[in-house]
Amino acid sequence: MPGLRYAWLLVGAALAAPAAMAQTAATPAAPPAPEPVPVAAAAPAPAAPPAPEPAPVAAAASPPAAPAPACELHVWPAASVSAMTEGVGAGFGLIGALVDAAAHADQNKRDTAFITGTLDAQAQANVLRDLDLPARLHLPPSQVIMHDQGISIKQDDANRLSDSTRQCYVEFVVRGLSYFQSIAYRGQMRTFLEVRRFDGAKVTYDFRDSRHEDLAVKLPKNGEDTGPATDALLAAFRGDVAYFSDKLARKYK
Repeated sequence: MPGLRYAWLLVGAALAAPAAMAQTAATPAAPPAPEPVPVAAAAPAPAAPPAPEPAPVAAAASPPAAPAPACELHVWPAASVSAMTEGVGAGFGLIGALVDAAAHADQNKRDTAFITGTLDAQAQANVLRDLDLPARLHLPPSQVIMHDQGISIKQDDANRLSDSTRQCYVEFVVRGLSYFQSIAYRGQMRTFLEVRRFDGAKVTYDFRDSRHEDLAVKLPKNGEDTGPATDALLAAFRGDVAYFSDKLARKYK
């Protein structure tokens, strides 16, 4: 039957058309992405060259050593200290003097102890350094050696008091300190001094003398302020030494 066949052909065409259209409309698949080209790793930066070692600095030249002093000046502190106060009884003969000495025995001991403590070896050394003995005695540049113990010196002994063998050699000896007070005299501080200068084994001069300074204050009793008397004793010692040194320098110019 031609009509029926024609109908089946239309139905088949209708069914086939969507499939063809579907195939036409479908988007073709994207081609695969190309593989990435490997990138060469950046070459490491060259290491910085090591810093050059600093050049050694030449040590500063030390100044030349000062020449040794030409002389040695040895200084000894007082070998003895004494104190005496006299009253009215001292003017009445031997008996009166004995009675007076007994009456002032404790005071004399106290005064001696006070002077010994105030003008000890260190205090004397401080005063003598401050006075610049080499300059006062007109000595060449000298090494000053302070001894811490007093020493006795005999006038007829020409041997050195130390074992130094320096050609130019000087001894400055504080032989003693003495305090005296009486009815007629207020307190006085007397310093006994001696200087000997050697040239090798030969004594070029031996000068001894003493000098006293009046004290404006009395030595303190127990419990009293010691400041004024301490200052007075130090000033008196300084004055005695300065006077003695200047007198020696004038004599042996």
